[in-house]
Amino acid sequence: MKRLFWVGVGAVAAVVAIRKAGGLIERHTPPGVARAAGVVTGCGAALRSARAEFTAGLAEREAELRHDLLGDVDLDEARVRTAARRAQRAGTSHRPAHASARPDDGDPTSDQAHARDADPTADVAQDPDDDDLGYSFF
Repeated sequence: MKRLFWVGVGAVAAVVAIRKAGGLIERHTPPGVARAAGVVTGCGAALRSARAEFTAGLAEREAELRHDLLGDVDLDEARVRTAARRAQRAGTSHRPAHASARPDDGDPTSDQAHARDADPTADVAQDPDDDDLGYSFF
């Protein structure tokens, strides 16, 4: 509770100090400086306006490009369909796609099928001209 009290005292003191400093600055600055400060404030407003216009134009161009690329596709619906397909593929297939495409896979749980899946180079014919590295440039 003490800390909360002192935080409140600090906040009040900061507000009072800022108001007093603002009043002192306003009384002791020449009028030309105040006008220059107004110009700087106007430049800040112009920059904020330009940024808002740029952001709006960027969003509009992005929408145009997306329409040209995808057409009239609902992106949320496409994302849901893609996620469903990925989940379906991940849930139904426990083996790589290239392993199930082999014609001699009679029983996918056989030892031969597991050995072939463990060594992907088992079906690759070896060239007798290859040296120990397993490849040749000739």
